[in-house]
Order: sequence, then C-alpha cells, then structure tokens
Amino acid sequence: MTGRVIHTGQVVIDLTLRIEAIPEPGGDVFASESSMAVGGGFNVLAAARRLGVETLYAGPLGEGPFAEAARAALETIGVDHVGPVVPGDQGYCVAMTDARAERTFISTCGAETRGPVDAFDHLEVSGDDVVYLSGYSLADDASRTALERLAGRLIEARAGCTALFDVSPMVGSVPMSALERIGGLAPIWSLNEREAGLLAGRLGLRVEIGDHGAACETLASRLGIVLVRAGEQGSWFSDGDGACHTPSIPVTPVDTNGAGDAHSGVLAAALARGVDLTTALRWANVAGALTTTCFGPATCPSEADIMARA
Repeated sequence: MTGRVIHTGQVVIDLTLRIEAIPEPGGDVFASESSMAVGGGFNVLAAARRLGVETLYAGPLGEGPFAEAARAALETIGVDHVGPVVPGDQGYCVAMTDARAERTFISTCGAETRGPVDAFDHLEVSGDDVVYLSGYSLADDASRTALERLAGRLIEARAGCTALFDVSPMVGSVPMSALERIGGLAPIWSLNEREAGLLAGRLGLRVEIGDHGAACETLASRLGIVLVRAGEQGSWFSDGDGACHTPSIPVTPVDTNGAGDAHSGVLAAALARGVDLTTALRWANVAGALTTTCFGPATCPSEADIMARA
C-alpha cells in the first residue's frame, strides 16, 4: 500500500535573482534574470508530486496576495492544504544565484511562521505515511511547540510512520531540547555537509571537513539514522553500522537553488511508495542533480527523467 507525504513546514514566495556576484556593502548590481515563484516547502511538495504520491500540506497559510499565489500553486500540483489559516500574508525569500551557481538567501517571516500551537493536533497519520519535518519550524516558539506536540503524539500513538527531518541551517541555533524531542521520532536526519558540521559541533562530536562518510557515521552513532548530502559527490547514509555512499550523476549546474528540496521530496515520495532506501536515495540524488541544470526553485525533473538517469 502506498502512503502519503505530509509536509509540516513552510511555503513562501521566492524572489530569484541571477547575478554575477554578491555586491560589496553599499554596492549595487543588476540581475541578468529574475522571477517570482512559490517556493520554500512548495519545492518539496512539487518534487513529491512528480512521483505521483498523494501529498498534503499541513503548514499555515495566510491571507493576502502572496498567500493566494501559494494556494493557487498548491491546487495546480494537486496538493490539499490541511493546515491552519492565519492572519497576515506569506513571507518571502530573496534568492540570489551567482556565476558559480552558488546561492545566497535573505528571508522575511510571514504567516508561515505564525501557526498556532495546535496546528497539527488534528492530523491523522498512518504507518505508511512519510511525515516531512523542517528545521525552520523550530525557529519560533509557536511553530516549535506545534511540531513538538505532533512528535509527542506520534511517539505516544506508536504511529509507525517514517519521519524525514530536513534540519536546515537552523540546526546551528535552534534549542537542543527541540532537536531531542524530534529525535524521539527516530527520524531520518537529512543534512547537507555544512549542516552536518554544525550539528556535530553542537553535539560535541569531532568530524573532519570533507570526510562525509565519517561525519555521517559519527552523527549516526548519536542520532540513529543520518543522511549527509554533498551535492555532486552524492550522499552518505548510516544507521550506526558504517556509512554507505550513493553516487550522484555528472551535470553542469546553473542554479543550485531547490536541489536539496528536490532531493527531500523525491526521497519522501519514494519511501511512501515502499521503495527500498538504497533505490530511493539513488532517485533522490538524480533528482537533486538534474534540478541544478535549470534556473529557478521548483525545477524537480519528471519521474521519467529521473528513471532514465537512475
């Protein structure tokens, strides 16, 4: 039986700019390309839908032009909003991609950060479902409490679902107590190489920069199940018994914005379909790599394109 992907994070508006380089303080540059699109958690949702899995958005939506754009985008990809409606408009993120395909973000806080503490109390989760958790949800008190309540309820109910925890850059600053409560779900901890270093430092663990397999194994010895993503180098997975490497595919990147989201969305959808983890990681790596060959946030390839390279 195929489960669902339930996304508990944040949908925002992405304002994307393509520039030669980030200007120095006081400087000014013109973007060679620009666009506005629904992004943030939407990128994960869109990627999951590429695999045809039923996908729900349980995070908050506001009221205003940005929120209406988000609702329309969710409807277009066939994702039901089952979360709360809160005052104010959605926040936005300015995503600047330079000539090296590296990205820099400046974000605002909008309705997506104003969810009530009981935002997820009504969610019914089955054992076949994959629940996607975002570290950004731990950055403010109300969202953090709502996610901790959900984790506690799922643990108490022994729901048996799979939790995929994309820790985000917030892992360097959110309360350790919140990370511990999420850890009670025994999630798959998904981190990029920078986030792996941040979390290792907070746990008092020593990892060598660039040795992703060792970092993955070291973190897994404390956390349980860990996935370290390293772009073109692929990803490493460990459940505490050594680290397994899953290679990526060679591409010429033009924009890395949304690659991690595509990876998470495809991984979550594959697991919801009952695909074994080794295969799911391969699909996710291919999706993340192909996403970087297009400019924009939600550019996850189709299932056919993923399968052709997997």
